[in-house]
Amino acid sequence: MRGFCSMGGLLLALLLCDVRPVSAQGRDSIAMYGVLDTVQVVRRRIQHANEANAGARVSRIDPEIIQANKTRSMAELLTDYTSVYIKSLGMGALSTASFRGAGASQTRVNWNGINITPPMSGTFDFSQIPVFFTDNISLYYGSSHVKNGTGAIGGRVNFFTDPVWQRGVSGKVLGEVGSYGTHTGGGQVNIGTSRASFKTRYYYQHSDNDYTYINKILTNVPFREKRQDARYTQWAAMQEAYFRLSPYTRLTAVGWYQENSRMLPQPLGLVNTSHEKQWEVNARAYAGLDFAKGIHALHLKAAWLYYRQNYDKWYEGGLFDPEGNRNKSQTWQAVADYSVAPCDNLVADVTVTYGYDRVRVSSYMDIDSSKYVLGDVIYDIPEVEPPVVARRNVVSLQAAVQWSPVAWLAVNGQYMFEQNDSRGVSTGALGVVANLLGRELQVKGSVAYNYRFPSMNDLYWRPGGNPDVHPEKGYSYDMAVSYRKDFNRQWSFDAEAAGYLMYIDDWILWLPKDGNQWIWTPQNHRNVRSVGTELYGKLTYTPGAWRFTGSGNFSWSQSRTRKKKHVDDGSYLKQIPYVPRFKWNLRAAAEWKGAFFSWQITYIGRRFITTDEAYATDPYPVHNLTAGYGYRFRNGMRITPQLRVDNLFDKYYESTQYYPMPLRNCLFSMMWEF
Repeated sequence: MRGFCSMGGLLLALLLCDVRPVSAQGRDSIAMYGVLDTVQVVRRRIQHANEANAGARVSRIDPEIIQANKTRSMAELLTDYTSVYIKSLGMGALSTASFRGAGASQTRVNWNGINITPPMSGTFDFSQIPVFFTDNISLYYGSSHVKNGTGAIGGRVNFFTDPVWQRGVSGKVLGEVGSYGTHTGGGQVNIGTSRASFKTRYYYQHSDNDYTYINKILTNVPFREKRQDARYTQWAAMQEAYFRLSPYTRLTAVGWYQENSRMLPQPLGLVNTSHEKQWEVNARAYAGLDFAKGIHALHLKAAWLYYRQNYDKWYEGGLFDPEGNRNKSQTWQAVADYSVAPCDNLVADVTVTYGYDRVRVSSYMDIDSSKYVLGDVIYDIPEVEPPVVARRNVVSLQAAVQWSPVAWLAVNGQYMFEQNDSRGVSTGALGVVANLLGRELQVKGSVAYNYRFPSMNDLYWRPGGNPDVHPEKGYSYDMAVSYRKDFNRQWSFDAEAAGYLMYIDDWILWLPKDGNQWIWTPQNHRNVRSVGTELYGKLTYTPGAWRFTGSGNFSWSQSRTRKKKHVDDGSYLKQIPYVPRFKWNLRAAAEWKGAFFSWQITYIGRRFITTDEAYATDPYPVHNLTAGYGYRFRNGMRITPQLRVDNLFDKYYESTQYYPMPLRNCLFSMMWEF
């Protein structure tokens, strides 16, 4: 019978071409039921995350790290605890993620299995996601996980909200105060029964953000001054509801509203004659129905996403009149995912996804022609174009199969076709994973092909949008070896080494149109070859009541332009701007009877800021210290005071050139759990 299933699995794989295993969303298919013996086949196919996505490199942030960083943003968390590079303009300012030498626009973000990457910009601002609003964070590296959809050429960040299946009322309240007028508050209330779980979260953070930095630009002698126009305020609320309709079925509904208001500081070297402010609203609603019984699993998802942004710019002295823009977008998404395991060594999956985007963009400028005449020089007055309304329909079909010819080996194929308005693309991936030495040693590899469609800004922004710009294409080759072992009750070890080769063609860059510096337009202007390695290790020692942990990440990335666009192209074979060749972080932590301590070091290597490598930012290490104590009362309540010192040694550094980051700053927090 097993041989028959093996032959049937192979035949099915050939008939379906390149298809993929069950989605990573299926990781919840077990936890949500609690009765494992009713879903044994599902359990077998997803018992290991890396196996369920054969060939793809997947990592997860430890729950203890998420718990200790509840008051921080997702940008800060990814910077300190992963190999992903975060480019930031400062505290509370725009922060984007780059995987493996790819660009920020080639990173996709999913929330509960729904793509929330803004359709307008095509880039995600990780400074606006509070860690407090996440329960589970996973990272997918490269494009081998085709079910990520188009856009995830570099990788994907996936975060989830999870239910609390316990009777009664529980929750937590936290508060934090710190340097530069920073204060944070948050609360979470869980109400649960055996069949229903409700979770309410609230988060607020404000910072004057007037930190002191060293100005090395304006004069030959560096001097200290305070950051101007950098304050920000954000607040968010989330309501979650989970229902066990049966031992096999779960219904989920989540609503998330968030507002952000922030000033946009000017780069160093400019005399601050202008001011910029940005106000943003995000509203997200999600509903999902999950069913798993026997050999079948079905996931239905629907979501509505709303985004609005107001940008204003004004000048001192009335030299020019105010200007700005208003834009908003709405997205509707629907996903149907069905998987079946007809025998122990075969899993097939089919997914249909529909998305509809609607964006509206308008700009304004109060024009006084006299202000555009300075002396004898007459400056051209930019023309303000009328509002633009654009719509986009996206339909995709994904199919996958995972086949295990022997117990220790799994092979999967993935295929996806996506129709983006009038453009259709096909992507695919092949992956293999071998579990050796009783599953302690794992070897895996993959080859994949993926796309990124232009963003709505690339196509329709005014002025400069280019409806004729082509999609970006990505090819990737991955291989990884991991080793996990619990030597005894005291010692455990976890390590992984990965290597990759990636090609990205038709990379979209915004460049001056026909030499006109006033109008920039997106162009397919770059072809890139990225090669690199990623290392991860964690060692845990638990003698009695003590627990010692040492962990770290290391990445090396060489991401270079591989084709000349013209004879004098200075970017040829040069490192892509703002892609560090080296990034590493180390963490040493100790715990004892509720007390905890950790020392975190993050190092970012030199980053070139020009395509010809003529100018670069300095490398920098940043040391962060965290210490606290969790006291548990007899009634089960727990109170945890915590002190965090960021940039312990007062290091001057810039994540983005001319945008200084804070020097040493301290934050004290208190969390009450009940």
